[in-house]
Amino acid sequence: MKIKQGILHFLHLDKTYSMLSGKNVFILQEYFKLLDVHNEESINDIQFYHFLHAVCDLNRGHIYNVFDMLDVDGSGRIDFDEFYLLVCILISLKDKEEKQFIYRHSRTVFELLDEDRSHSISAEEFSAFGFLFNFHGAAVNQIFKDFDISGDEELDYKEFKMFAMACIDKQNEIDRCKREKLERRRRRKIERATRKLERVEFGEEGALSTSWLSQTLHTCDACIIQ
Repeated sequence: MKIKQGILHFLHLDKTYSMLSGKNVFILQEYFKLLDVHNEESINDIQFYHFLHAVCDLNRGHIYNVFDMLDVDGSGRIDFDEFYLLVCILISLKDKEEKQFIYRHSRTVFELLDEDRSHSISAEEFSAFGFLFNFHGAAVNQIFKDFDISGDEELDYKEFKMFAMACIDKQNEIDRCKREKLERRRRRKIERATRKLERVEFGEEGALSTSWLSQTLHTCDACIIQ
């Protein structure tokens, strides 16, 4: 999940406790009041959808899954406390501090993902809601199996804490490898364009071919942009 430009880019979690400061909580409360156009001290699924659609790239299905996950009392509405928790999660993802957030609030995150309140997280629950913390992919599924010591496809609280830390480390490693691969590809493109430029043939009057030079420089610019 990627966070878009918007109000969340101006909010940050405290480094020690992974919570919003008093000033940021006040700002978030005022923002929540703007969403609560009916003055009911809560927002419905439509208001929730438009908020989440505006701040991240989740699709419609995932957004409504998040709504159901946060609506623990089945009221069909999200109050400020639930909204606050969601915003903190989104900010932790934006600032690449999800590991710190889950470590500080592991019990809350565990209960959030434990949809059926069985005091364990099943493989099905994990598949349905893990995307909220960017837990996805074959590698993460393998880690789930590794930490499922009992083999019952259920993680208890202690297993989940270790599992979450391992997932985030693995995802960070995958992201780093992707960035390095893209950087190597970009450098190779620039090097090929540079070598081609050095091999260009001169015209009869010792001038470079204008059309060829223009095309080569355009290629270099495109490489840099990518």
